[in-house]
Amino acid sequence: MPLANLLANPDWDQPFFKKLASNDTGSASGHQGGMVIPQDLRNYFPGLSGNVSSINPTLDHRIRAELFIEDKHIATVSTRYQFQTWGGTRSPESRITDKLGPIRDKARGNDYLVVQRNLEQLDFYRLILVRQSSTEYSMIVNLANGKRWGVLGVEKPMSATELEMAEKLENEREVLPFQLFDSTTIKVESRSFKIARSIAFRLTIQRVYSGICAACGTSLRSPEGPIELDAAHIVPRSMSGTDDARNGLGLCKRHHWAFDHGLFSVDESRNLFVPRSVRMLSENKSLSELHGTPMRESIEPDLYADDSALDWHRNNVLIH
Repeated sequence: MPLANLLANPDWDQPFFKKLASNDTGSASGHQGGMVIPQDLRNYFPGLSGNVSSINPTLDHRIRAELFIEDKHIATVSTRYQFQTWGGTRSPESRITDKLGPIRDKARGNDYLVVQRNLEQLDFYRLILVRQSSTEYSMIVNLANGKRWGVLGVEKPMSATELEMAEKLENEREVLPFQLFDSTTIKVESRSFKIARSIAFRLTIQRVYSGICAACGTSLRSPEGPIELDAAHIVPRSMSGTDDARNGLGLCKRHHWAFDHGLFSVDESRNLFVPRSVRMLSENKSLSELHGTPMRESIEPDLYADDSALDWHRNNVLIH
């Protein structure tokens, strides 16, 4: 896959970059075994909590990383994003270290490290080495626009600050009386804040449904940590439905699709309702077996799916 297509994958956020110094690479004698992350880029990495000191000289956060040289996948590794102080003798410096040899040892000063964050798994990154000898180098030079580090192109990736703000706004909304439609969201919002808002909603739904589908009571989980559960809006965002857990259900991908297409809903008794026309189709046998069974509720009663949202879905989405 060409590098431009790799960077445009919608499962990954907008790329950012650093033009490597020689001590970021394996070519420098006595190099520190990692790549320095400038302070301006820290907001695109997981936060590091706590304070460094001579007693606790290093803070770190394990991240999973796909390593690429241009468009060629080299390895997937568990690496460390850390504040390093060299035993408390220097000011904290942020670095990615550990198991980067497959790309670091091939890097030279003035090559580029291009970084992307996965939008489903926030601790999963791509680290892409773009060498001066490659045909893609001129493309990165043009997008870097003379900077040694920063956002690659015009659109910014989601920042930790934006995600924190989105989570704060959602938490504030959910202690107020429920509003079926969102009358406060700024219609012209940045791409990065829209992503932050969506992720904040997803994380809340996955938490309050314990990672289990409200329809079938099952879930899939990867050994790496990610879960299959989707955060389904009852009133869709496209219809100005609010990002509020009371306008959401935790659904596996199959039942999320079925819910969005009106193949089932939730009745006034909070049981699953599958229309007869849907049940008549042999392909829908497994869904039909759920007809009349209780919906699995949020573990937090204050964040149960609101009756008005479920009423709206029955009247506007459910197949009749």
